[in-house]
Amino acid sequence: MKYRDEDLARLHTVLYQILAEIDRVCKKHNIPYFIQGGSAIGAFYNKGIVPWDDDVDVGMTRENYNRFLQVAPEELGEKYFLEWFGTESNTPFYFAKVKMNNTLFVEQIWRGMDIHHGIFVDVFPYDRIPNNPTLEKLHRFRAKFWINCFMAKQIWLWRHCGKCQIDEPLPKSWIGCAAIKVVVSLLSRKAIYNKMCRVLGRYNGCDTEFVNIVRMPKDQIRRRYVENTVLMEFGGMQIPVPDNVEEYLRHHYPNLRPVLPVEEQINHAPYKLEFESEQ
Repeated sequence: MKYRDEDLARLHTVLYQILAEIDRVCKKHNIPYFIQGGSAIGAFYNKGIVPWDDDVDVGMTRENYNRFLQVAPEELGEKYFLEWFGTESNTPFYFAKVKMNNTLFVEQIWRGMDIHHGIFVDVFPYDRIPNNPTLEKLHRFRAKFWINCFMAKQIWLWRHCGKCQIDEPLPKSWIGCAAIKVVVSLLSRKAIYNKMCRVLGRYNGCDTEFVNIVRMPKDQIRRRYVENTVLMEFGGMQIPVPDNVEEYLRHHYPNLRPVLPVEEQINHAPYKLEFESEQ
């Protein structure tokens, strides 16, 4: 689908509501977090969601993320649902999402899955990555493999070694697909999830310079910047962002600028969108 202006504005309102609820829970339990990616760009340039964007991304260090997973199911208001493996075992996501009940944001790729399809804010765990470039590459490789295994236990996304369950298969070699197939045939989904988390957190006990959404190299942020966040206006709220946010953003987005050409204004327009009053 393509957004109408009024639908995108209404979606922004819902995303702010979800973020405000996350902020409330985190403040109550003293759980540090920060907005990242395109949301941090919005705070930096627009004091809110980028006008053409349609999501909000929250980051937490692994320790704080685990604390959030523990308290959020009980603390979130009745309008909200925390989706992660512990609350929805067939989720395809290795990270968490806070979703608004009685809404729909059905993403094209996941439209056939029996999961909660509400409008959501992503909550990503940030793990430490090794300072050594070779170890870092190996760490990312292993992390991506186990994340793929976790997803494959629920939905097959590739052309080889199984029936692809999405419209456009994701790129992966036959050898890579075969390795994933072996793992998913031998291990339970819970065992794969636990192994995935151990791999992602492999360096969390080490004194490293950066933290990262491990499978996404560009998302790395200096650890001291997420341990010392600053408040910026975002949708009328004061929301934490990494310290020296511009340095992080210019690493992640080398062509960072306040306005993009129309052809670069990419969002995630869903297969189906419905708001609470439409249910």
